[in-house]
Amino acid sequence: MTARGVLFALLLIVAVAAAVLSFAALRDLALMCGFAAWLAWLLPVVVDAGAAAGSLVWLGGWAAEPARRFARALALGLLTLSVAANALGHGLEAYGLAPPWWVVVVVSAIAPAVLGAVVHLAVLVGRRRVPAAVDESPEELPDLDGNGLSRWWETAQPVSEPTVTDRAQALIAGGLGRRRLAKELGVTEHEARQLLEASRHTDNDDRLEEDAS
Repeated sequence: MTARGVLFALLLIVAVAAAVLSFAALRDLALMCGFAAWLAWLLPVVVDAGAAAGSLVWLGGWAAEPARRFARALALGLLTLSVAANALGHGLEAYGLAPPWWVVVVVSAIAPAVLGAVVHLAVLVGRRRVPAAVDESPEELPDLDGNGLSRWWETAQPVSEPTVTDRAQALIAGGLGRRRLAKELGVTEHEARQLLEASRHTDNDDRLEEDAS
């Protein structure tokens, strides 16, 4: 047998022995807390099965990150609970003490709490993963050509920036005077005066055309 095989054999022995001892301690604690004898064995099953489910999702690497985070918290929490319950059960039995009322309450709440946590974990695992990036070929995108560019690019009309004349007409229509117009357009006052006169002539021509029609 190789060293790897010996390691796994020892791990199996430790796991079986620890499971049996923990099972017995949790069952005895359940009996001391008032559970019926034919139901007491379910307490260690709930704790160990919940910890195993959490460990499987946490260490499996196949679930989404939110599910793995919750699974880690569930597994570590139940393992801590199992250790504490084992120690408490042995301590009470060794000194012949009855469990206080709060221990009975906590032990009675373990099963429904673990059930809710495992159901929540199952919901998290069942959620679909959101892909970080969509890897689609150009053929799957009808609006893209073979180079990944838009097929509408050739028919797109360039958007030209407004000229000085266009800006001047808009500013003059807003009631700006010569100095303010020169400042807004970055031209001299003489040029601004020429723009104002050209705009007045254009307006007069438009009025004459309207009167003539």
